Amino acid sequence: MGHAFKASEKRMIYPLCLLFAAVFVFLLSKSSPLYPINEWVDANIYFTIGKGMMHGRVPYLDLYDQKGPMAFLLFGLASLVSEGSFLGVYVVETIAFSFFLYAAYRIVSLYAQRYALIALPVLSAFILGSLSFSHGGSLEELMMPLFAWSLYDTLRYFKNTYPEPVPLKTIALNALFAGIMLFGKFTLLAFYIAWMGVIAISQLTAKHVKRAISSSLLFLAVMCSVGIPWVVYFGLNGGLQDFFHYYFYQNMFGYSYIENNVLVNTVYVIVKSVGAFFYRNLQIALLIVLGFVWFVILQWKRTKLVEKINVVLLFGLLACAIYMGGQGFRYYGLVLTPFMALGLAPIARFLETHDKGLLEKVRLRRALFGVLSLLMIGFGLLISDNRYMLSIPREETPQVRFASIMNERKTEDEITLFCYACPDAGFYLAADIIPAYRFFARVNVDLPELRQAQADYLAERSAEFVVTRNRDEAIEGYTLIETQTFWSEEQNDTFRLYQRAN
Repeated sequence: MGHAFKASEKRMIYPLCLLFAAVFVFLLSKSSPLYPINEWVDANIYFTIGKGMMHGRVPYLDLYDQKGPMAFLLFGLASLVSEGSFLGVYVVETIAFSFFLYAAYRIVSLYAQRYALIALPVLSAFILGSLSFSHGGSLEELMMPLFAWSLYDTLRYFKNTYPEPVPLKTIALNALFAGIMLFGKFTLLAFYIAWMGVIAISQLTAKHVKRAISSSLLFLAVMCSVGIPWVVYFGLNGGLQDFFHYYFYQNMFGYSYIENNVLVNTVYVIVKSVGAFFYRNLQIALLIVLGFVWFVILQWKRTKLVEKINVVLLFGLLACAIYMGGQGFRYYGLVLTPFMALGLAPIARFLETHDKGLLEKVRLRRALFGVLSLLMIGFGLLISDNRYMLSIPREETPQVRFASIMNERKTEDEITLFCYACPDAGFYLAADIIPAYRFFARVNVDLPELRQAQADYLAERSAEFVVTRNRDEAIEGYTLIETQTFWSEEQNDTFRLYQRAN
């Protein structure tokens, strides 16, 4: 355990992060080859649109969802690894989580270097085994390393450099992260408003007026420049208007679930949602609360006032950004997990001051680190809400079973499939097709044109096969050929497969 590597061996720390990420994602994410399928609707929508992008389809114009294009691009790149499975998603998740672990290690190292490696097994189990990890493959999960590195950069700057001017390369790197966020899930930019705002004001306080102005302008320039390739891409493909309308406009004005959207209701919803996230994930809550108590209160004399204000604002504005729309999906809170590293810092410092010569016993130290890692693997599996899926054979899932039936019964060269009035739960993936329909699935923003288009698709009978979820009804012009009930997200869903009647 302890400082398992000498200074000359620090180059081995990231490979160790990658190893932990590969193992824990393999065991705990449904995107892993260990699992029969990942039936989560968000991940499948991302994959379907991303795969379509790699084949010339244009998001929003040809395949609709309200999420940002960065999500589709990431899953599109994943589809290049495997178009018929989530193997590429597993690779993307592993890489993203490895960078998150490395950033968390660096955060703990700011305050207790010798025992910072405990962050790897503990955070892997606590986060990937959590209820909020849900299925695996959320955009929030893939954005975690960006928030973690930005948190590290700002903590390091205020701890080690301030009141000297902030390095412009630090500004540029984090502006790049903010730009990725802008085109991934722009509401989460509240974190970067706090990040850049505190730095800009701190420069003014330290009488670095020119640096305050130059760093702010640089941040805006780099962040906005990330959009240039997207504007060019959508412009060349005739989808620029749809991009702005469905991503920016609809997410700003069509996604709030708060009635009488006033300040009091919004604050209540945010506090309630953060509380719910903590209640669902006590191990995450424990480290975050411990980190704040230690950093803001117990470290009162050791940390600057600006450091305390910075951390509180970063967490507070990010929490507001996550939950101010009134929705509290359990995976939303994953972006708060970088703050867990602050909770590990006092634990690592305690171990550092009470190791009683353990630091000199290299074999024992590494053996204890190995034992901790094994215990965390067991703990992660024990608390994981995904574990039930491990016992289900792939061919018994409705997605794979329906795909097999469609292949046997199809009367056309290729399967034509439409998921009616339900999200994309992986039926397109299992059938290895890119849907021919713009509104190929139901999504959270319930657009009138989506409902009308889906009704038209059904009336036209252009798809030979139709899948529904929890709709016990006859579909005119179609024959029900298979029904299967499947457990997902704490409920049984009944899927029905219809074939066009001759």
